[in-house]
Amino acid sequence: MRTVMNGFACSLASHIQNLLALKHAMGLPYEESERHLRHFDAMCARDYPGQDTLTREMAMAWAVGRDGEHVNGQMRRITPVRQLAKHMSGLGVAAYVIPSGIPGRQVRYRPHIFSHEQLRAIFDAADSIRASGYGGQRQLIIPVMFRMIYCLGLRPGEARRLYRNDVDLARGTVSIRESKGHKDRIVFMSPDLHDYCCSYDAAISAYHPDRMPFFPNRSGSFYHASSIDYWFHELLTTAGPAVVSSPGSPPRPYDLRHAHVIESINRWVRAGRDPEAQVAYLSRHLGHSNPADTWYYFHLAADFHPDLRRLANTDIESTLPEASHGI
Repeated sequence: MRTVMNGFACSLASHIQNLLALKHAMGLPYEESERHLRHFDAMCARDYPGQDTLTREMAMAWAVGRDGEHVNGQMRRITPVRQLAKHMSGLGVAAYVIPSGIPGRQVRYRPHIFSHEQLRAIFDAADSIRASGYGGQRQLIIPVMFRMIYCLGLRPGEARRLYRNDVDLARGTVSIRESKGHKDRIVFMSPDLHDYCCSYDAAISAYHPDRMPFFPNRSGSFYHASSIDYWFHELLTTAGPAVVSSPGSPPRPYDLRHAHVIESINRWVRAGRDPEAQVAYLSRHLGHSNPADTWYYFHLAADFHPDLRRLANTDIESTLPEASHGI
């Protein structure tokens, strides 16, 4: 009978726990990676009971591609196990590190930039969403959550993890706590969004009067990221082919954050304001630690506004990071 250590069951449990503690101490939420490590732990406990060394056989059994798995997903699944092996090796514990060439090159994601018409179709679909037969009040939650992501430029995970006390309906502010890099920030709602959130709060309180999450699931807890992805896919399907089949990569919830930033930059240009002077403000608003992450959006905006092309010059482009869920 095996011993379970804080939810981990294999003989590498202590090393996994130490890696997670280190990542959290560095200010990394590490949420998705922790999920992959838990699945890796379950595989090791099932197939390699008592094995306290991370062997090549264990690592490569985990690394093998799965039916229908995208190379980017495979890479995200492999990376935390590779980091675990490096962490163990750094402590002098024998561990096989999955070679860097596996699974191959990541497919570059090109953010989908929505037109105003596409955004209107998405939010019309959100407003027409129906209640689920499984409980919960998604017909109240979905229209507000996706509007907050777009109108405030939130990361989807930030919106999903909001506590009720984070949304100050008296002042019209939203506090984003312990986000990427453990950076806290406050963003301000527009009058329209403020009114929308007040109406939502009154409606959802009838079902969850003592809730802690701003967006509670049927049990009063937080929704999982997979629910947000599923809902967004449902909205895209309802919105129709004009949104789904547009040029570029398939849309994701994160693209609503991209759309918010691009619209803000273009609005500054139309108003005659110098976008370069807004970089510090924009970085703080988005919760960026690295200015290069903010310059990335000027690179995107240059594709849609000729006046910005002077900013997307060769020197800036050489420092731009790849688009990712972390921007």
